[in-house]
Amino acid sequence: MELLRWPLRVATATLLCGPLLALYWMDPWELACLAVTGVLHVEVGLRLWRERPDNRIGLLLVACGLVWLLDAWGRVALPSLFAAGMMLSIVHDPMHLHAGLVVSSGRLRGRWERLVAAAGYAYWPVIVAGAMVAGTLSTGLLLDLRALSYPLVGVFLAGLFIVRYRRADRAERHVYAPFWAALAVNGLCTAMLSTVTYGSGHWPTALYALGAALIPVGAALSMHRVERRHLRRARDRERRRVERDVHDGVQQRLLAAAMMLRQDDPALVARGASEVEQAIADLRDLVRGMNPAALVCHGLSGAVAAIAERAAVPVLVDDRVSHLTLPEPVAVAAYFVTMEAVTNSQKHARAGRVSVTLAASGGRVEVTVHDDGIGGALAVPGGGLHGLRERVESCGGTLRVSSTRGRGTAVRAVMPLAAS
Repeated sequence: MELLRWPLRVATATLLCGPLLALYWMDPWELACLAVTGVLHVEVGLRLWRERPDNRIGLLLVACGLVWLLDAWGRVALPSLFAAGMMLSIVHDPMHLHAGLVVSSGRLRGRWERLVAAAGYAYWPVIVAGAMVAGTLSTGLLLDLRALSYPLVGVFLAGLFIVRYRRADRAERHVYAPFWAALAVNGLCTAMLSTVTYGSGHWPTALYALGAALIPVGAALSMHRVERRHLRRARDRERRRVERDVHDGVQQRLLAAAMMLRQDDPALVARGASEVEQAIADLRDLVRGMNPAALVCHGLSGAVAAIAERAAVPVLVDDRVSHLTLPEPVAVAAYFVTMEAVTNSQKHARAGRVSVTLAASGGRVEVTVHDDGIGGALAVPGGGLHGLRERVESCGGTLRVSSTRGRGTAVRAVMPLAAS
């Protein structure tokens, strides 16, 4: 992903600064509509792709943005091929449909969703192929077919997303409402332009650009709500864990100790005192689970060094943050990232060597753990890596796992130094 991020941005800037500026410099209003919509798709898509690589919506938005900018260039450079937004109907609209199907799960789920997505992509190629076989292929024919069929397609898609909305629970409706609403508005704008006429002047471009621009905005809002929901759930799980540990351990010991200390039997009193001491030890262990003792006493550098010393495989530590005082949430998250990644390297990756790099630059701290093991690690829901991602994201950071089979695993966490 990192290798593709800047080339895609360069391609977007090239399309803007080159062909679009050359073709639309006499019409700044239309240039602004086209450029803003395309850049929004690409930039939001890149951010979502980086933050949630397991969800296809980021990749789809990037592709939509590039297709949009190419279409804007083609409508002037090759008007016979790109007339009246037909290329957007053929490629761009099916991608938006695909994004609407995968936004909640990251991928197409089940045969029905795959069938709908495939129908969206195949709709225009089948019509064009049929027109070519009949020998009646023309832009006017395609526009007439679009005007006749898009209302029916719109009704079908509206029904599809209404059913999905009704089946979703209250929390899911709140999370994905911005994206679904953006899809609905975009569909309305598309239907108006396709059914009535594409028209002339600025209003068709402005209307279509408005509908399309709302989709990356809605996607960003929905993904933000998803992250907030994950953080709330992570906090709730942690609170329940602490409550359970206190109830099952410390509370039971203190109740037993209270009963023993009320007795006149010296042996029971001694046992009660022992229970109190054990309860104190349990509390100490509980607190260490929240903020590890090594981290409290020696800071992140000392705690990571202790992890390296205890590891069963050689661990090389490159520490470049020993001179910094990190915020407590960042230090704790960095510690647990290191500990979980090193532990996984020992237990699952069959690594022969592990390297840990702690670095800080540009107001961010980066923790990278790399091993030479078998690779193939996945951040599955409920697993250790998934929990680490939630912990890092609670600090406003990102966690990425690169694990190609046979090439080892790299876990990289980036967090802002200003996290609180």
